[in-house]
Amino acid sequence: MKNTSYLLGLILVVSIQAHAATEDEIRYYDVEVVIFKNNLGPKGQEYILPNSSPRKDGEFLDLSSSASIEAAREKSYEIIPIEEMRLIETVLRIVNSTRYSLLAHVAWRQPGVEKDQALPIWIKGGRIFGEEFISIDNQIDIELLAKTEYLGSENDSAFSTIESPDTQDSEYESDTSLYELEGKITIGLSRYLHTYADLVLRKPRLTIDPSIEVPGLEQSVIENLPDTRILNNHSLKERRRMRSNKLHYLDNPEFSMLILITPYEAPEVDQTTSISHLEMLLARNEISEIH
Repeated sequence: MKNTSYLLGLILVVSIQAHAATEDEIRYYDVEVVIFKNNLGPKGQEYILPNSSPRKDGEFLDLSSSASIEAAREKSYEIIPIEEMRLIETVLRIVNSTRYSLLAHVAWRQPGVEKDQALPIWIKGGRIFGEEFISIDNQIDIELLAKTEYLGSENDSAFSTIESPDTQDSEYESDTSLYELEGKITIGLSRYLHTYADLVLRKPRLTIDPSIEVPGLEQSVIENLPDTRILNNHSLKERRRMRSNKLHYLDNPEFSMLILITPYEAPEVDQTTSISHLEMLLARNEISEIH
């Protein structure tokens, strides 16, 4: 009789816990991203605005860092293995195409939370440039510094701190290499799913015309700039409302992104099987009574 009472009580607890889990359930999503560049992009010598690289503000999940991936698990972010990815055939078509070149193919699972609670996903891909290249970020910093010196003390507060994205403090930031593709993607859920993309494709500018004249910039710096292989940032910065289970496409003339967001459903636990197993254990007297 005591065993029967114990069993009924345990079944009641399991039922209550299952109901509570249903009431407080957080929706989870599988996010898969494919980024590729257009090999037939613009070939002209059009003027490129000096866009800065995306900033690493606050917490983020760096897909190239095992420490960052491990820390993100505490916030219920998980990396999806390649065997579970859904866009493999699409990626193969890109790889086999002469028109496009694959830059990154990544996938992760995350909770559906507001943008300010979501972890930005930091992505790197494509070519790693050697030391003979420098980022346009460095030139932007030089120009800001020159403006600060020229404007003098009247505007010291506006340019008192100039900080390159590659030198910002970060718990997981150790790789300072210049990647062809770099940036962040944030998936936020309020009433609808939204994707916030902030990415750059770095592309060499073999010669540089210092068309932006900055008063106060040392002449020696200007003379050396044409000999430096500067990497321009081609920016893809966009906010887009998403529909789950639909493949979305974002692009600029230089590179493109495919993104698929799929609701994730955890495997259901068979409560009938669990209860039958409890009955079997009770029949074998393998569960001791709780006093």
